[in-house]
Amino acid sequence: MARIGALCLAACAWAPPAQAEHAPPPPIVLAAPPPPELPPSEYSRRPFELSPEVLLGLPSCADGSTSNARCSGIAAGPGLGATLLWRPSAYFAFGGALSYAGFALHPSAAAGLSRARASGYFVGVLGRLYFFERGPVEPYLELGLGSGELQTTARESDAEYEESSGGLAVRAGFGLELYLSRHVRLGPAFDWTRLNVSHVRRCGPTRCVELDDASYGHGTGFSALSVRLSILLGPGL
Repeated sequence: MARIGALCLAACAWAPPAQAEHAPPPPIVLAAPPPPELPPSEYSRRPFELSPEVLLGLPSCADGSTSNARCSGIAAGPGLGATLLWRPSAYFAFGGALSYAGFALHPSAAAGLSRARASGYFVGVLGRLYFFERGPVEPYLELGLGSGELQTTARESDAEYEESSGGLAVRAGFGLELYLSRHVRLGPAFDWTRLNVSHVRRCGPTRCVELDDASYGHGTGFSALSVRLSILLGPGL
């Protein structure tokens, strides 16, 4: 009994060693996420476009059976133009256009003309068809209807006379512009303007007379190679 009591006392006095306490794990610190990758600029189309341009105009003439002095020496010359358009959708726009060019005129010595110069203009309404809704490239076709005239002015033997031909004008063309920014495009364009000549008129110091368009050479239109800067206004379509 003594032995059993001693064993019990020894078992009760023994205790397992205390387990060592562990420090809690350090908190997890999350780094700031990287900025989201932005999609490439889509160059949204906008509802208003203002396009000034510089151009090189090349006139066309119809020969006359009686006199061709005002057509024989006419040549290309510089000019200016502007277009203002409202674009209700990404694929279509309409508005107004104006072009003016000053042409070179070098008549032959036999014509007896001096201080000769020439010019032409178109003013009218314009519709434009686009091909892309987004993207950095903007090709288009355009068609216009309005009024146009070609004029030649020169001094003859006794005075200065102006001859002009004009009437209803049809204009057709195309262009290709690149986006320089979200609101600016730049690119080349080509337009062809044809006159339905309703009058050929000669004006002197005191009066004007109508000429026979089959007898006197006169302008029938002009082509223009231009560089356009388009300024885009309004929210994206």
